[in-house]
Amino acid sequence: MAFAIIIAILLIWTFVNRPAQRQEAPEPVVKDTVVEPIEIAEEQHVPVREDTIVIDRRHIRLVLSDYGGSLTSFYLKEYDIDIVPPGRHLFVSTLKDTDGAVVKMSYEINDDSVVFFHGDEKELMKTYRFDDGYGFSLRVAGDTLNHALSLNAGLNITEPKNKSDDLRNFNVYIKNEKIETVTKRIKDSYVYEDDLAWFALRTKYFILIVDHVGGIEKVNFRKFPGEIEEPQTRDASFGCYYMGGAKDRYGAEIFSKTDLDIDVLLLPMDRDHLAKYEKGYEEIASGGFWGPISRVIMAVLNFIHSLIGNYGFAIMIFALLIKLIFFPLSRQMILSQHKMQMVQPELKKIQQKYKNDPQRLNQEMMHLYKTYKVNPLSGCLPLIIQMPIFFALFRTLTTSIEFRQANFIFWITDLSLKDPYYVLPISMGIMMVVQSLTTTIDPRQRLMVIFMPIVMVWIFINLPSGLQLYWFTYNIFTLLEHFITKRGGLK
Repeated sequence: MAFAIIIAILLIWTFVNRPAQRQEAPEPVVKDTVVEPIEIAEEQHVPVREDTIVIDRRHIRLVLSDYGGSLTSFYLKEYDIDIVPPGRHLFVSTLKDTDGAVVKMSYEINDDSVVFFHGDEKELMKTYRFDDGYGFSLRVAGDTLNHALSLNAGLNITEPKNKSDDLRNFNVYIKNEKIETVTKRIKDSYVYEDDLAWFALRTKYFILIVDHVGGIEKVNFRKFPGEIEEPQTRDASFGCYYMGGAKDRYGAEIFSKTDLDIDVLLLPMDRDHLAKYEKGYEEIASGGFWGPISRVIMAVLNFIHSLIGNYGFAIMIFALLIKLIFFPLSRQMILSQHKMQMVQPELKKIQQKYKNDPQRLNQEMMHLYKTYKVNPLSGCLPLIIQMPIFFALFRTLTTSIEFRQANFIFWITDLSLKDPYYVLPISMGIMMVVQSLTTTIDPRQRLMVIFMPIVMVWIFINLPSGLQLYWFTYNIFTLLEHFITKRGGLK
């Protein structure tokens, strides 16, 4: 029963695991206006020669282009990622009176700003301002403004070694009175015309936030296939993880008829970091139903990491702590399983004797359990109690940015990726076989003893190595636990 419950949990989680969907607000009321989005060709050719300006700040490095006053690079130094797809542009300006064509703009460079302008009379002025934070402010102004700001290139895949898992977490969020995801509303495009405080485009580990200061008339969100250059994004050829989930990326166009003011931030999916802005960004990283438990687990792991400086060893120590905390319950489960195995011969006799009398059968079974002081449910109770921790731990070890590119030892250089040589999941399966062989009495269960570890290895084969390491370590401690309990230790 324990194996069946664990497998059911993992299988269900594998195929339905998505970033937590917040309750969506009712559809905004469509105003009595005709939506006439300015079409921006995604494959529009960039001029062979474009002028670029490099802005280097404490946390970020930007490369601006005179092609629509846009960004060709938005680089986050601490995490070594660029959120702009290669060869593409974000925050591209177009004007309706140019039939949606991207305009080449002149520019001026100041101490803390870059000003792009279009036309002899500077009919359109676009000002980027920078500080030492994680982004910039952008103001677009003009006398007769009918302007679109394009993010149609979408966000870059920042995890090239695990593209499918990265794409599974791409999402679009909007903050008005509350925070909601609008990803499911975007079939091909979705025009949002209600008030909004900010919107955000998310990858697995990073989030691009556009904070609305003023001037946004509407936002047109778009969906397109996740491939940027490579046609293939599915990494796992076997095993049950990374085989499902979305494969789409998302872009946006911001429309304005008056002066436009926005603040733009590129932030890691770190709840504490996001909470510092006090604008509700941290709700995107809330973790859903299991979020509170997940945050406690992460706090413990971070504390251990602060002492030893290695998240791999922190995971192993955490596995030991969990085993020690639940040892009394696990010991009771082991003893209950052993008693149930011992009474199996008598139980079979009763079942055979009263097979045609269900009422008498139940009475005799209850009498047998009472005589030998056996509770059939006590074996599963410890597992049920630990289930919330297991769910939260699964989410923590598979989504937390702390494990991104976190080195352990030897060949495991990134705990957010699977073990490249499959040593951990196979070793885990071997440990499960050894554990089962030392605890199983009924010879008829031998086939299950071999089959179940194979299933578990298949489930874990493509999971992040951080989770594989936890389960491998936990199995070692479980084997020691059985050895101690079998000899009557720690009563």
